[in-house]
Amino acid sequence: MTSALPTTADTLVAQSWGFVTDRALQTAAELGIPDLVAAGPLSVDALAEATDTRPDALRRLLRPLVGIGFLRLGDDGTYGPTEESTLLESDHPNTLRPWFQLMYRVTYRMLDDPLSTLRTGRPSFEERFGNTYFAHMAQHPEDSAVFHAAMASFTRRTARAVATSYDFSTAGSIVDVGGGLGTLVADILTLHPEPTGTVFDLPDLAEPARAALDSAGLNGRATVASGDFFAAVPTGRTHLLSWILHDWDDERALTVLRRCRAAQDESHGRLLIVEAVLPERPSADMTTALDLVMLFGLGGRERTEAQYVALLKEAGFHHLRTLPLEAPGMHIIEAAPC
Repeated sequence: MTSALPTTADTLVAQSWGFVTDRALQTAAELGIPDLVAAGPLSVDALAEATDTRPDALRRLLRPLVGIGFLRLGDDGTYGPTEESTLLESDHPNTLRPWFQLMYRVTYRMLDDPLSTLRTGRPSFEERFGNTYFAHMAQHPEDSAVFHAAMASFTRRTARAVATSYDFSTAGSIVDVGGGLGTLVADILTLHPEPTGTVFDLPDLAEPARAALDSAGLNGRATVASGDFFAAVPTGRTHLLSWILHDWDDERALTVLRRCRAAQDESHGRLLIVEAVLPERPSADMTTALDLVMLFGLGGRERTEAQYVALLKEAGFHHLRTLPLEAPGMHIIEAAPC
């Protein structure tokens, strides 16, 4: 029995250091290292000059990234790209760079003092940044741009799965509530010629969303509307809430659901919630980690299917079914007005 102890202890110690490599990867994304090596291997001196860093310090940052196979170190001491590093290149069609930049700029820093949330109930983000999450974004355009790019990056990973897993042929007029840059609506309308779409979000996203829809060739079928989804949402036959409800506590999530209910057709309306769904029993998966991010960052939460069903009932919907998506942990929760 005692022979297992060193292995267990070593595993725990290794896990305790895992955040260091994670932080190095986030920093490399922020510096744009994958972009720099995309065209071919570069020396650490060239990389340091391009990123305004010190060569020796940068070499030490890149060491663990070579160790995990994120970068390739040549015999001549140059650093080259790998299949993994291409995913963090800015112009990759499914780039994850904004996601890692958001981790670098915001997510990691808001986890500085988790005890403050556990003891006060308030998101530790507010202690760290002196404001709520979305108020901070409104006041810091650079962070806001990274946030919306990260959300678009995530939506690109799930949009095709949503568009192909659900039959939108009878969806009629689709309203994507909190639809950001219109990525999800664009994928749905591209694959399904029958419905029309409205992207509904804050006013500062209207122009980039409109440009994105136009570039997708959807000028005649997709529109953009602006407003506050806590106050009202546009009417439609099908309302989408993709990665929206987990941002909020139950009271505010219910407000959004009730605004959707008020904007729905009494007999034929549908509500589609695209979210990660917590397993009933604890597990070490992405959704569980994301639940802590919501706790410490926004005061929101991930929810089990039963918790979503209860919220829907209170808001005037009945749960029809829950469809798992190919994207890890993600589901479509379909509901109809009671």
